[in-house]
Amino acid sequence: MIRPWRGTTQLSIAMIIIVGVWLFLLPRISDIPSVRARIDSNRGAGINPTAVFYTDHPGMADIERSVQSRVESPGGWFWKPSLWQ
Repeated sequence: MIRPWRGTTQLSIAMIIIVGVWLFLLPRISDIPSVRARIDSNRGAGINPTAVFYTDHPGMADIERSVQSRVESPGGWFWKPSLWQ
C-alpha cells in the first residue's frame, strides 16, 4: 500500500528537529561558560565566528611544521614501502 503522506511527514519531522536544534539547543550550548570563553576568544582574535577554518587556529603553523617534518622523515608516520617507490 502506498502512503502518499509518508515522505511529507518524514520531511516535516526532520525540519522540526533541525529548527529545534538551531533555535533552542545551539543558543543554550553557547551559554555554557567554556563555549562562551572560546567564542569570546575567537572574536577577540578577529576570527569570524561564522566561518572558522583550520587555518584560523593560532597554533596551526606549528602543527603544519610538525606534520611536514614527519612526512619528510624516513620511517615516520607517512612512510612508503620501498616496493612502491
